[in-house]
Amino acid sequence: MDAVAGRAGVVSADAPADTPVELVLDGFAHGGAAVGRLPDGRACFVDYGIPGERVTVRLTQERRRWARATVVDVLDPSPDRVTPPCPLFGPGRCGGCSTQHIAVPHQAELLGAVIAEQLRRIGGLEPPGGHVEVITPHGPDGLGYRNRARFAVTDDGRLAFRRARSHETIAVDDCPLLTPAARSALHEIAQGWDRVSEVRLQAGTDGRAALAATTTGRDARVPSTLPVTLRRRGTRTRPSDRARVHHEVAGHTFVASATSFFQASTAAAEVLVGLVRAWTPVAAGDHVVDCYAGVGLFSVALAADGVRVTAIESAADACADARVNAAGLPIEVRRVDLTAPPAIDTPVDAVVLDPPRTGVGASVTAWIGGLSPRLVTYVSCDPATFARDARLLADHGLVLERLVGVDQFTHSGLVELVGSFRRVP
Repeated sequence: MDAVAGRAGVVSADAPADTPVELVLDGFAHGGAAVGRLPDGRACFVDYGIPGERVTVRLTQERRRWARATVVDVLDPSPDRVTPPCPLFGPGRCGGCSTQHIAVPHQAELLGAVIAEQLRRIGGLEPPGGHVEVITPHGPDGLGYRNRARFAVTDDGRLAFRRARSHETIAVDDCPLLTPAARSALHEIAQGWDRVSEVRLQAGTDGRAALAATTTGRDARVPSTLPVTLRRRGTRTRPSDRARVHHEVAGHTFVASATSFFQASTAAAEVLVGLVRAWTPVAAGDHVVDCYAGVGLFSVALAADGVRVTAIESAADACADARVNAAGLPIEVRRVDLTAPPAIDTPVDAVVLDPPRTGVGASVTAWIGGLSPRLVTYVSCDPATFARDARLLADHGLVLERLVGVDQFTHSGLVELVGSFRRVP
């Protein structure tokens, strides 16, 4: 909930909490809310607004130092306001997207400002060049790019997303953000589930789709001929060999189980692989440690150039896939949880990081500092934790040299980013 810094305007008098309030919006927060100031000076995070607009809002949540609101009426609309492409977008409806009302190029501009603001405020660091460019790998409408999705299941067995700002579900049988293969699969499996609490869908560039379902009891009913891995909550289940898909990225084919993580957008994955290769300039025979390696996306790209890679991943399913993807390449896959970083016995030239949203943290950055790599390439899906970790890496002599955003999650208000760090004396 951290807004891009800016001068906030207040254009209304004090009003009761249940009365619409008029605001000028002049900031943008990670997650997709615009920001203004209430008459009492509190920051107000406004869903479905755009910086530069004058709006009336209704408060939905209040705290001592901030509040949250939703737009009631747009008095002075932004030139970047567009008609949302999905009928389920909006207050009280699907919460999967938060910025469909903003033109895609302007979404990217706002996300770049968020990355820069988080880096300055949390990390105390200036973005290289003073601003952050955001690459847009998808088409002008930002649709049809997601190769995976996670669904809740309603009491009557329908797949569902969560409503905006709520744990309540909203049944869905279509999503325009999904790739054609994923969208077709959703049409097939949208209803008829029984004794299942969650369904994960992953579709490959080969046109195939696979499922992973979390069951709540025996005799779960699966309304699909698609390959599926069933798992009981709290237990581990070996993924079905059939419940795998293939992703073609940067000239390599990757196997990914329905239970394994893979980048949400193939187009964005191509961009990320290109950045990691370009920003990790190592030579044949050098040693790279790839942390949070998943199914080996970056490990394979680097090893194909002759680099020796130690791929570290904690998830058993992803490690199994990574070993398939690493066949014939100089890659050692190690199943390790980085809450207890392992000993690395040979000198390390570079480290690649692609952690979950929680980031890396102090213990892992200290471990990286002890490895003394000359380069670190950090792929992140959260500007706030990246900013924190960039500060920690700087404290270990690794200086941020380059930073770019990648609009991997168009319409969501979220952003991927890649930072390049180099060791200095």
